[in-house]
Amino acid sequence: METIKLIQPAPVVRDEHGMFQHPDMPDFDEGDGDKCKAWIAEQSLQVGMVSLEFADPAIADRYFESHDPDCSYWEPDRPDGEGWFCLAIHDTDDGPVCWWARREVTP
Repeated sequence: METIKLIQPAPVVRDEHGMFQHPDMPDFDEGDGDKCKAWIAEQSLQVGMVSLEFADPAIADRYFESHDPDCSYWEPDRPDGEGWFCLAIHDTDDGPVCWWARREVTP
């Protein structure tokens, strides 16, 4: 049986627009929801999403009123609890989102 290499926290190095993808995360295309869910389950991850749209109004307004793709000044809020690390910060139809992940705790 093949051993699954579990993704681990990595430094978040954002590009010129403030986007980031964890270096060990596979590339998923739009419409790859099932593949993405299978990978998350295989990795035993709990995933949470934070949207810039619901960030501090000053930051959200700055982003949406500027029509500039740069969101590097946005520091997404980490979910409550221990062990969260950033999987990705990417743009969506509703503006940038941050995907946080942590290993699910088995009882």
